Amino acid sequence: MRIATLIDPESGRLSLAFAEVDGRVTTVADAMAETGLDLDPAALDPASVTWLGEPTMDGLRRIDESRDPALSQSVEALGCRLAAPVMRPGKIVAVGRNYMDHVREGQEIWAKRGRKVEIPEYPSAFAKFASSLTGPYDAVAVPNGIDDLDYEIELAVVIGKPALNVSEEEALDHVVGYCICNDLAARGIQRREMEQQIGITLAKNFPRFAPMGPWLTTSDAIGDPQSLDLVLDVDGDVRQQASTADMIFPVRKLISYFSQVGLETGDMLITGTPSGVALAREEPDRFYLRAGQVVTARIEGLGEIRNRIE
Repeated sequence: MRIATLIDPESGRLSLAFAEVDGRVTTVADAMAETGLDLDPAALDPASVTWLGEPTMDGLRRIDESRDPALSQSVEALGCRLAAPVMRPGKIVAVGRNYMDHVREGQEIWAKRGRKVEIPEYPSAFAKFASSLTGPYDAVAVPNGIDDLDYEIELAVVIGKPALNVSEEEALDHVVGYCICNDLAARGIQRREMEQQIGITLAKNFPRFAPMGPWLTTSDAIGDPQSLDLVLDVDGDVRQQASTADMIFPVRKLISYFSQVGLETGDMLITGTPSGVALAREEPDRFYLRAGQVVTARIEGLGEIRNRIE
């Protein structure tokens, strides 16, 4: 099942919709009218995380199985656009250095500055703010004074029920679904923040620095999250290509580890990026994102997001 969040650009009104692989959608309201099945409207508020809980998701699944996909329409025909699937997650845990090839390229970068980067023995992360989220096809403006905007394709994991100190064996039972994230970064600011050895905050949290979507694909439709191909290109030039099988710490390990802080329904983990970022290139200035370029990120089974840089 694929659940999209639609936004009316004029009124700002949000609504949930069932999505087809080709991008056509049927609003949940229309599907309920078609099937005669009903859910509490209060539980379907996209601005909350209530709809991600098991009771509402079970109801949505029943409606999805009963509706006619042929009645779906384009998002444009509905006068809407796609928003980030989860609008207001309580926490976004952004994992770093979780692909070995990305660790290797990071080691080379920091070695030039006289610092040694060890292969991680346990997961590490920084906070990505909900205010940095934007839709899967929204434009991203380069912040004033930033000339080193970089891209990072990542698998985003959405928590469907609270997880506190869960084992790796039970971790995936707490996942409601997955989507794509492009974890954008201002590299100069990031370098300065990392040199202070406190954490990464400003570099990763400018407005629209987390394009996400195109919709939530439920975990039962994906199965094993460690067997998905990832590709990111800029204007058709492939920059990153890998598999989630290459993660140092798999999704179940990440959930178990960070469940020590208590993960709630709607919380998200973005799980790290593979090699190929602009920063690690021989001439990074040639690969940083510039106005007019289009970044497309695809993950097997999840669709693609596509964002123009302005």
